Order: sequence, then C-alpha cells, then structure tokens
Amino acid sequence: MKKLTFIALFVFTALGFGCSSNLTAETQGQIKSVAIDRDTKTSKKKTSSNKTKKKTTTSVETEIEYSYSVNGKNFDGYAEKDGDVQRDFQTGAAAVVCYNPSKPEESDIFAGGSKCGG
Repeated sequence: MKKLTFIALFVFTALGFGCSSNLTAETQGQIKSVAIDRDTKTSKKKTSSNKTKKKTTTSVETEIEYSYSVNGKNFDGYAEKDGDVQRDFQTGAAAVVCYNPSKPEESDIFAGGSKCGG
C-alpha cells in the first residue's frame, strides 16, 4: 500500500497537480485578514532509566484571506505561510496574487516584489 501511495504522489507531483508552477499569471490582490495559528504539541517519551520525558514543540503559521479579480470576475483566496510573516501581509494592503490562467480560482498570495511562474 505504501508503494502505491508513493507512486500516486509521484505522478500527482510530476504532472504538476497541487504545484504552484501552474500559477504563472499575476494580478494585484487585497488582503482581507491575517491571523496567526500556533499549534503546540507535547509528546512523552520513556528514557533508559524508565522515567517519562516531555517534549513540547510549537509550530506557527500565518493564515491569510485575500481577494482578487481576473477579467472582471472576483475571487477570494486563502493561504497559509510558514512562520509569523504578519509584517509582510497587512490587512487592507495590496499584495501580489499568482493564479492559474486556465483556472483563475487557483491562486496564492505573495509579499511585494515577488514574480509569478518562477
């Protein structure tokens, strides 16, 4: 089963599905909201002396809601960026939106100065 999953993932990636390489067109977007999502996980592990050791890890993502238009049609987008990148994405600010020209509802948002299709 693992081999089949790996093959499916390979084909999925090789054909460009789920890959931002199809996001070759660019338009200006408007940031609607920015939020930070912190996920804290605690794991327990037994040590060689039979004691329990706790390890806590925290991951941080910035969640961004945005809007943009292509050929007069309006779209809403949502993106998650690793880490706290609030300084690059401010509510109400303009930002670069890269989208798939054959499916303009497929998009991602980037901080100013970014180029699409690279």
